[in-house]
Amino acid sequence: MRNWKKLGALAMASLMAMSVMAGCQSGRKSDQATTPAETAKTEESKTETPKTGSGEPVVLRMWGGVPAEAGPQAVCDNFNQLYKDKGIQVEYERFVNDDTGNLKLETNLLSGDGVDLYMTYSTDTLTKRAEGNMALDLSELIARDDFQLTKYFGTLAEAYYINGNPFSIPTKLDQYGIVLNQDMFEAAGIEIPTEWTFEEFREIAKKLTHGEGQDKVYGMFWNSQQDLTYLFTYLAAQTNGGDPMYKNDKETSFDDPVVLKSVELINNMMNVDKTSPTHTDSVTQKLSQESMFLTGKSAMTVGPWIVRSVKDQASYPHDFKTAFAPYPVVEEGQRNYTQGGYGDHLCINPKSQNIDAAWEFAKWYATEGMLPVVEGGRVPASNTYNALEVTEAFVMGAEDYLDSETTQKILITPADNYAVPSITNHIAEVRKIAVEELEGIFIGKQTVEEGMKKAKTRADALLQK
Repeated sequence: MRNWKKLGALAMASLMAMSVMAGCQSGRKSDQATTPAETAKTEESKTETPKTGSGEPVVLRMWGGVPAEAGPQAVCDNFNQLYKDKGIQVEYERFVNDDTGNLKLETNLLSGDGVDLYMTYSTDTLTKRAEGNMALDLSELIARDDFQLTKYFGTLAEAYYINGNPFSIPTKLDQYGIVLNQDMFEAAGIEIPTEWTFEEFREIAKKLTHGEGQDKVYGMFWNSQQDLTYLFTYLAAQTNGGDPMYKNDKETSFDDPVVLKSVELINNMMNVDKTSPTHTDSVTQKLSQESMFLTGKSAMTVGPWIVRSVKDQASYPHDFKTAFAPYPVVEEGQRNYTQGGYGDHLCINPKSQNIDAAWEFAKWYATEGMLPVVEGGRVPASNTYNALEVTEAFVMGAEDYLDSETTQKILITPADNYAVPSITNHIAEVRKIAVEELEGIFIGKQTVEEGMKKAKTRADALLQK
């Protein structure tokens, strides 16, 4: 995916005025005479709502990776209230978004049992499911109801088509940045960066690292046990754009200078500077962003999907404020993009017995129903939502724990150069090769140069078959 150019921080009044997110939610109207949400409702009313012949409601089974209490259950409750007289109800089942959880989901998809709709969280997994008859091609439904994705999500929606066809509705605007402990930065006399280079980032991590053993506080936690390829998505992509693992569909970029510098940065912080837990410790100790960042054992971490845990004071009590900064780049002025894109791809199981009803829920969720999950840190991708409502929902309950200025600037205010994926050739296999060789680098079995050379040789041979 290409990265996105960062916009400056906007005042709340500016945020309210943004046309890209103007609209309303759940019937609350903006000052516009006709909002996109109202247009959507008018067009959707043309489609007959599905009902069962027996008079019993259609019960949809919706699977997602977000805990029910972090918004999805409230979404379902809202939908069930609105559609109780229209013959559709929805039940939510949570799956853990890891290899085991995704295997469980796909087993149910292939058997045709237990799943009507579900979320997919990465483009390579979306490709796999679309090509494996686990996701419905939405083209006919979109044409039937004139629910053109570009109307609600812009031309970026087309970047997530698989082989030219839409197999999902992209529901979440993903904008990412480094997560940091604002209190630790202030105590160290460090200003929250609005731009920084790899070297500046590395030096700040050193200043924030202190202590020994169980009392050690690390400057950075890379969360590598969850995904070793974060370095492509969140470091190399700032400069190289939307396909950070590829030069073209026949050649990888594993020898690219920015990629090599990104690998080198993480390896140095883990194994030379000791400002980040090693990959071995992250795996063997089963470390997580919550166990490191929210307990004060790291001053920074890699991804803002931790927001829902920041807000969960019952499970993760802490008294510091969380802020956000852009990801660093190799050299000053090198940023070409702001990292991000669309996520939470809502798919329909082609084996579902309730496809029309599932489609009704999918349209409603994407254009009207997402405010409860905004409270858990998920920003709607559709332009039918009111920007002020989104911002208020995002920080609700955590005004003392989330820095509103950097939250708006890094996570909510849309950029004007989104990361657009364009190459999916053998992406799952290419990613697997990268992970294997990166692990060898980070556990000290090979140098950065040796590991990435092997990764390129293996992956390029695969692409050129």
